[in-house]
Amino acid sequence: MLKNLQPRERVAITVAAAGVGLFLVLQFLVLPLLDRLPKTAGDTENKELTLQRYQRLVRESVVEQSSLTATRERLKVLESGLLESPSASLANAEWQRLVRELADAQGVELGSSEFLRTEDLGGGYSLIVGRAQLRCPMDKLVSFMIALANSPKVMSVTKMRLLALQGDPQKRLSLEITVGAPIYKSKLANDSQGQKN
Repeated sequence: MLKNLQPRERVAITVAAAGVGLFLVLQFLVLPLLDRLPKTAGDTENKELTLQRYQRLVRESVVEQSSLTATRERLKVLESGLLESPSASLANAEWQRLVRELADAQGVELGSSEFLRTEDLGGGYSLIVGRAQLRCPMDKLVSFMIALANSPKVMSVTKMRLLALQGDPQKRLSLEITVGAPIYKSKLANDSQGQKN
């Protein structure tokens, strides 16, 4: 069949066949091999750096997650020491009950206790502040203060005024303390909204 063609046509077909063969070799052999080879050494280094960065981020996210879990658990433990009442007035009553129980347990005479104010501490927390009048000898006062510091509820003395009772045969002291007890105030807001509904 090629013999019937003119030499010019034979050359054209041969060149076309060689072109098609060269195209197929380039398309299915050479170009896929070139795609698999790194283009430059810099590209490989960049890919390695990117891979190391992603691996570091994955490691840090695991550490951050465990740290977050530990922090949440610690927050739960700390918040268990907050007042549990659903309103400011009930929190005040809880505060007064706690002070009375601590005073009774230590043999301290509680004269009076009164609510002063609620202070915003930020972050959703408030401080219920009240004042209490106490009478006791010095050793019982020390025991009361230690019991207050070790109470399962977080309570802090923010102000203290101490006077010796003149002519008292038991050598008692008159003590006026201002005590604060924290509460999570969004709990107060949520509970008060629930009571309205």
